[in-house]
Amino acid sequence: MVDRFIARFGEEKIAVLHSKLSVGERFDEWKKVKQNEAKIVIGARSAIFAPIQDLGIIIVDEEHDDSYKSEMNPRYNAKEISQKIAINKKIPLVLGSATPSIDTFYKTQNQDVELLQLTKRANNSSLPEIEIVDLRQELANRK
Repeated sequence: MVDRFIARFGEEKIAVLHSKLSVGERFDEWKKVKQNEAKIVIGARSAIFAPIQDLGIIIVDEEHDDSYKSEMNPRYNAKEISQKIAINKKIPLVLGSATPSIDTFYKTQNQDVELLQLTKRANNSSLPEIEIVDLRQELANRK
């Protein structure tokens, strides 16, 4: 995903923040954001705390994933924080998922959240091949 953004917008406009970065790399990326050199920040849940000056949109990809909840102190839920920031700054929040969380899907049914559906895959790529296998039959065949 990062490579796609770099190809489209250029490496100098993108900051990537995640736990696998060294202290020096993390400092460099954070500084790029703080000095308003990075126009796009991509990262793990802690990226929500990046000091972005002119935040225009927040996109939470795979919003259904539990990894947005921090299990270490201080405990936080990056998805909840993103919702509060979006409301506070009056900017759009996109919660992306092929399989949305039950909470998010429920909110779409009550019109609390607008449901936008993609009807085509990127680059018109085809869906993966799927084969349905009856495991009862498979087990019976092995005996």
